[in-house]
Amino acid sequence: MGKQSPSNHGEGNPEAADQFNAAEREFVSSARGKKKIQEGAAVRPEEEADLARSEQLGRERAKGDDPELEHPAKR
Repeated sequence: MGKQSPSNHGEGNPEAADQFNAAEREFVSSARGKKKIQEGAAVRPEEEADLARSEQLGRERAKGDDPELEHPAKR
């Protein structure tokens, strides 16, 4: 079996969380990470109708726009 941790962390492992967060910050700051962030924002034409329908379904269930949002929907 694996190496036992000297302490029980209960619901989570703070050391592992710190390592993960540091790796995420490093990736997001890297050139590769910035490229992936830009690619993620792009919507393929075949996805536009599905996204619009999903947004409409979400709005139908919502109580209203979040006043904390900087850019409310323009639809």
